[in-house]
This record gives sequence, structure tokens and C-alpha cells, in this order.
Amino acid sequence: MDKIVDHLFVFRGNAVIEDFPGNYSDFRVYEDSTPKEETPKKEKIEKVAKEKTTKVKLSYNEKREFDNLEKDIATLEEKKKEIEVLFANGEVEDVQKTSMELQEIMNSIEEKEERWFEISSKLEGE
Repeated sequence: MDKIVDHLFVFRGNAVIEDFPGNYSDFRVYEDSTPKEETPKKEKIEKVAKEKTTKVKLSYNEKREFDNLEKDIATLEEKKKEIEVLFANGEVEDVQKTSMELQEIMNSIEEKEERWFEISSKLEGE
């Protein structure tokens, strides 16, 4: 193979391919001369695997909160739409007060959605 090959494609894994200029013997010498990385110990790998498979269960309060969050978000979205319709139709008497109320609703929706995502990510881990 050394007489035929003048460069190699080295497949490293994880979609990494290197083009090595030289024949197979040169490649072996190069690989043997590079310092090798320490491979993780088997114990560390098993520990990480156990941590990933540990199931997280929701507490009673988190389950209740999760159920209520969907309802609260829907209610706030409805209020937001009502205020937006008032603005679109020009029926707002106190623009500053109404716009502040709209901003508070939008902030509340954002907070509740973030919490909903936190709890739902725990549910996916179960």
C-alpha cells in the first residue's frame, strides 16, 4: 500500500475526516509520535451515565402550578388581544395607562411561559 498511496483520508469519527499527505507507514509514525489523550476512566463514564438516567419527578405543587400556568397564560393572552383591539380601533381613553397595563400583561405572559418551559423540561426528563 505504501507504493501506491500518496495521501490518506483518515476518518476520526463524529463526521471528522482528515487528509493526511503521505503513505500509510508515514501516517503510523506520525500517529505514534503524537501525545495521546487520556481516555476517561470507566468509573467516570458510568457515573455520568447514572446522572443522565436519574429521573426527576415533579412535586405536587409543581404539578398544580403546571396545570394552572396553561390556564393563566390563556387568560392573559385573551386580555392582551382585547387591549390590542382597543388600540387598533382607537377606543382607548387613557393611552398611557392602557399601554402600561398591556406591558405588564406581556411581561407576566413571558414569566409564566418561562416557568412553563422549565417544568415541561422536567417532565420530558421523566
